[in-house]
Amino acid sequence: MPEPLKLQDIKQRMASFGLRPHKKFGQNFLADFNLLRAIVADAEVDAGDCVLEIGTGAGSLTGLLCDAAGLVISVEVDRGMFEFARDVLEGCTNLVQVRCDALARSGLNPALEDLLRGYLTTGELVTATDSAAGEFELVPHLPGKAPRCGNLKLVANLPYSVATAILFALLESRLPFERMVVMLQHEVGEKLAARPGDPAWGLPGLLMSRLGKVRMIRKVPARVFWPKPRVDSALVEIRPHPEVDMVAFARLRALAHVLFQNRRKSVSNALALALGVSNAQAATWLINLGARPADRTEDLAPDIVRALADHPEIEPLVRKAHNRSAEQILARAEKKARRAAWKKRVYGEEE
Repeated sequence: MPEPLKLQDIKQRMASFGLRPHKKFGQNFLADFNLLRAIVADAEVDAGDCVLEIGTGAGSLTGLLCDAAGLVISVEVDRGMFEFARDVLEGCTNLVQVRCDALARSGLNPALEDLLRGYLTTGELVTATDSAAGEFELVPHLPGKAPRCGNLKLVANLPYSVATAILFALLESRLPFERMVVMLQHEVGEKLAARPGDPAWGLPGLLMSRLGKVRMIRKVPARVFWPKPRVDSALVEIRPHPEVDMVAFARLRALAHVLFQNRRKSVSNALALALGVSNAQAATWLINLGARPADRTEDLAPDIVRALADHPEIEPLVRKAHNRSAEQILARAEKKARRAAWKKRVYGEEE
């Protein structure tokens, strides 16, 4: 397998391809060889693993994963970096490159999910899901059929801006990940790993606790990345729970998203505001479930939040609250579009 490129080589080769890091794609390339190898070791990657990597980047981690895994499926959204990595990783005979956005509006890209499920079921690397406007490209670096691997792992240096969304999309897909080892923003890692009572406890920790067990492996300084981000990173391990009631999780997620909009208010006040009921009604529900209405939302025990989400009187009100929120978002978007159209008429194309 090819050796990881040194940082100077990455810069020179990217320049020859006419490329530079794009902030919109969260491109901060990890340039520390020892740390790259440590990530593969921490994930305990071996020949029985199919490894999904989100964010091929310059291919430095990808090549080391190919050294250790049975099969690597690496996803890159940036067409330029996709072609760059395709050139760098020539000779990795157990690699499949995928060019697509890992996320869709409602979660995981359905074409990517279809590809992964198909491989895990049949060993074939095909997708039956249509992808819009050719935004899904599959390039196998394989001499023949893909090797069959029993375990599915995620190992990735995730883009900061979409790291949380990617993790939840993968976990909610219920693809059988044995383990996830990912690099992300340190603050985000703390929130995902938080427990009730921790300063970082909130919506991410609550939802993640229902889907998997999170462990902070190590803090990673900004200086080992290029370009250097403004914040430190963290290597985080997630072990998904094998059995999750996704219908109940959907109810929990819906309630939590409206409830935690007022996380520092008293829970009865936050619940009343979220659902459009009186404070007295919200307090009654809480008292009946053994909660104290005067507690802050962020201090509410997870079991109480789940009980609220499953409450037969509350669940339909949560749906209405989400509908109201969607209508408000649509109204703001329409107002913005009308404003833009007016400015175009008045000031012309340049304005």
